[in-house]
Amino acid sequence: MVDHPGKPQQGWDINSPVFRHRAVMHLFPELTLDNPRASSNILFRLDTPAGSAPYFLIQSDIAPAEGHPVETKHIELAAPPAGTHISFRISINAVRRKRREEGSDRKRGLGITQVPFDGDTKADKHLPRMSEWLAGKLSPALSEVTILNHQRQALGSNRSGHSQGSPFVVQVDTVDGFGCVEDPALLEELLLKGIGRAKSYGCGLLSIRPLTS
Repeated sequence: MVDHPGKPQQGWDINSPVFRHRAVMHLFPELTLDNPRASSNILFRLDTPAGSAPYFLIQSDIAPAEGHPVETKHIELAAPPAGTHISFRISINAVRRKRREEGSDRKRGLGITQVPFDGDTKADKHLPRMSEWLAGKLSPALSEVTILNHQRQALGSNRSGHSQGSPFVVQVDTVDGFGCVEDPALLEELLLKGIGRAKSYGCGLLSIRPLTS
């Protein structure tokens, strides 16, 4: 696991999905496989703690190349026993996509719908809200999923939601919540490989902490 401070330099755009991907993968220049991120289980998230500078939290099977100003820590990804209550944080691409035959077109944004926030009364009533949708993504590894905080950011867009120079826009939902471990083996797989789409741009990383009674 790697903490990468991600301090801005001239020309950097921390809100660009392309920049985030390149900044993280720059730490692993020796990877030459067709899909280096997936082959080494490289996942990352931009964490923004209150009162502190934002930083990249990066998880990978391999260590970054020497010479980069990063802090590293080796840990074993292990899930607690079934029945353990945990807190979690996840960055996830909370969108629903139609199948291609239903009119999906990623480049034009067709067939892509945001998962509505809990309590959104204006969205299509047939769409699952965030709590239900996330519980489905975490099941059957976790049960009793409850959202504590939920923040949404559209990387590569301006305040109006339109692209501002980036070739595409990536939605990143950062969620803090609670759950109960149901299947430790499946939970370990989610911890290792991440959840959902857009992992190259800062989505998918799940972090957990067992709660003491």
